Amino acid sequence: MEDEDGYMSIDPARRDVYLSPSGDTKDLSPNLCRWKIGLGVSLAGVAILIVVLIVASLSAFQGPGSSQMDMYPVLFPSRLCGSKDSSVLQSLYQLPRYNSCTSSEASCAAVPSEICLEIPKSPLSAMANQTAIIPIKIQVPNPDWHFIEVLWHRTKGTQQDFILKYDLRSCSAKSKPQLWWKRECHLFVEVMPAYRWRASVMMNAWLIIWNAEVKHSGRYQVTVKSNDVNEACSFVELKVTEDTKDIRMDGQNQSLTQP
Repeated sequence: MEDEDGYMSIDPARRDVYLSPSGDTKDLSPNLCRWKIGLGVSLAGVAILIVVLIVASLSAFQGPGSSQMDMYPVLFPSRLCGSKDSSVLQSLYQLPRYNSCTSSEASCAAVPSEICLEIPKSPLSAMANQTAIIPIKIQVPNPDWHFIEVLWHRTKGTQQDFILKYDLRSCSAKSKPQLWWKRECHLFVEVMPAYRWRASVMMNAWLIIWNAEVKHSGRYQVTVKSNDVNEACSFVELKVTEDTKDIRMDGQNQSLTQP
């Protein structure tokens, strides 16, 4: 409304009248409420998924038979712990062995070490498509060791094929059992990508090869390191064969397959 001079004028009668907003204005509160509900549901779903994955991982690590780990200690999978009467594992414990501290045939270290490794005297044999186990025995002279590191390689001519590393670190000073691998420590196992789902290690450092193939035949090297002593090193020969007739138990070859 304009006055005589062309300026806008306001009707005094309508000056205090409240004008409601136009009908095009939308109420955003329902959309905001739905957005908050969707975000809450999404966060709850993520939390549930994380919990499920953690529980599944712990169950897979422990597995059935994990209470038997004191008998035949295995890091993973624990089903190999199986039975106290396992003939295969018992026979591996009883194999005649060389001692790297007393026999030059059992040591590949450039400098003598106070760590003693015991390895089978005869080459080991395994059947294809079964589990091969390479046993060793480690004797650490110092009961107050701070760490033990075990490295497994497969030698190929002048090259070494690294398989895995097994560490015991941050050990309890009060824990000094007779068996070194029963000490209370933090355990670390690092398996190379080429051997994932193929190789593992027991808590006593025995090497495990799942579904062994003929190509896994050869010389395996174990190296053990600890604090304040020279590293120890030794070789073990493994033969994997398709023909069961080639696996002899006459003292020349020792079978080490796990059915």
